[in-house]
Amino acid sequence: MIRRRIAVACAAAVLTAGCTPFGADTLQAVPSGGPAGPSPRTVLLDRTAWWGGSSYRLTGVTTTPQPGGRNRVELVLEVGVESPVPVAAALPRAVLESDGVAVSGPLEVQPPPYGRASLGVTVQDVGTPGQELDPDRLALVLTAPGVARAVLPVGAHPGQEAADLRPTPLRASADGLRAGPRRFALASARLREDCTGSPVPAPAVPIGSTPVVPRPLRALKPGQHTVELLLEAPAGTGGDRLALRLTLPDGRRLDPSLPLGTTAYPDRTGRVSLAAWFDFYGDTAGTYTLEAADRDAADAPEVLTLVAG
Repeated sequence: MIRRRIAVACAAAVLTAGCTPFGADTLQAVPSGGPAGPSPRTVLLDRTAWWGGSSYRLTGVTTTPQPGGRNRVELVLEVGVESPVPVAAALPRAVLESDGVAVSGPLEVQPPPYGRASLGVTVQDVGTPGQELDPDRLALVLTAPGVARAVLPVGAHPGQEAADLRPTPLRASADGLRAGPRRFALASARLREDCTGSPVPAPAVPIGSTPVVPRPLRALKPGQHTVELLLEAPAGTGGDRLALRLTLPDGRRLDPSLPLGTTAYPDRTGRVSLAAWFDFYGDTAGTYTLEAADRDAADAPEVLTLVAG
């Protein structure tokens, strides 16, 4: 039996806040290699998928024939945490597929807890002996048992339909909300297909010289959605007194899927980030209504509307 060997090397890691948008998808075939030995084939592209709170930008794929009829595949990836605070999520199971059929063993791609890392991933023994491996028919698939699939096609052949799980921004009717004497700034409101909050606590990680406890995340199941709300408040503010309820476009009313938790910013003092997730199945188009109130006050709840776009 031929052993599949997987090597993942971190070429560079740069800590940055937030998420940098990437350009439109582009494909460009590049000849490489010399006259001696099998000629590698390289495809340059710019495609991004989201999985478990991280973005995976695939920019290059090179295939090189090996003795025995298989191939070595080299991937160039940029992995970034788009959250303003560190996050902890289970790693995806990453495989290479050709026309929808797996042609490699699983490989692990380790995202940083915060910021962005450039990764060079080399996968040995890809494909079926004796069959030519066309890089234009490949796709990088990120998934795990029972959760949503992110698919990054290298080419545009049948069986390689993209599934980027891209978050959808929700336009809010106000930039914050008040609950009793406290005001919470609305930092972000998005409809997500890739991840939601997790009840499993995460261990602290060092960010510079400061240990920070990341926000734990888990992958969503196929067909599941979540409305993710990120709020900002002064340090010391907890979410235990904030009562939130979300009305979906179809009229269903949801409480947060988890109690609101707070996470410290690694590069800011005096403020904390609060997160609320509302998990659901069904249609996502339309207007969402958020009600917010202080649990200990008799005041009427404040109401915000959230619209995709």
